[in-house]
Amino acid sequence: MQRPTAVTIFGILNMVFAVFGFIGLIASMAMFFLPASSSNPVMKVINESPTYATWLKVCIPLGVLSSAALLAAGIGLLGLKSWARKLSIGYAIYAIVFGILATVVNSIFLTQPMLEQARQQPGPEATGAAIGGAIGGTIGGCLGLIYPVLLLIFMLRGNVVAAFRPSVPPPA
Repeated sequence: MQRPTAVTIFGILNMVFAVFGFIGLIASMAMFFLPASSSNPVMKVINESPTYATWLKVCIPLGVLSSAALLAAGIGLLGLKSWARKLSIGYAIYAIVFGILATVVNSIFLTQPMLEQARQQPGPEATGAAIGGAIGGTIGGCLGLIYPVLLLIFMLRGNVVAAFRPSVPPPA
C-alpha cells in the first residue's frame, strides 16, 4: 500500500510542533528563573497565586513529555511505525483535554485577576489591555485545539489505519 500523504504531512508537522514546544518550554523556564519586572501584570498574578504558580510548574514537565512524545510520533509516522499512529492518537486526545483544561485554569487564575487589577487602574488603557489579553488568550486557546483535532481525525481515517496494518505476505 502506498503511504498516505497525510501521514507524511503529520509526521513533519509533529516534529515541527515538538520543536516549537521545546522552545516554548525554554521560555517558560526562563520566566521562573530569571528576575522579572515588577511592573509585569502577569508575573504579579503568578506571584500572588500559589495555586496558579504550581499549575504552571506542573505544566513544564508535562510539556517536556508531550513534546517528546510528539517528536517521537513524528519520526515514527515517517517510518510508518504502527506505534507512532497510536502515540499520535494518544497525544491528540491528551492535547485536546489539556488545552480545554488550560483555557479554564487560565481564565480563573489569570484572566479574571488581571481584569480585576485593570478595573482598579485609572484610565481606559489598562482595562483595554486586560480585555484584549483576555480575548486573545481565549482565542489562542481555541486555535491551539485545531492541530490536535485534525491529527486525531486524520489518524483515524481508513486509509491511514490501513497504511499501518502489517502487510500480509502472498501465499507460497
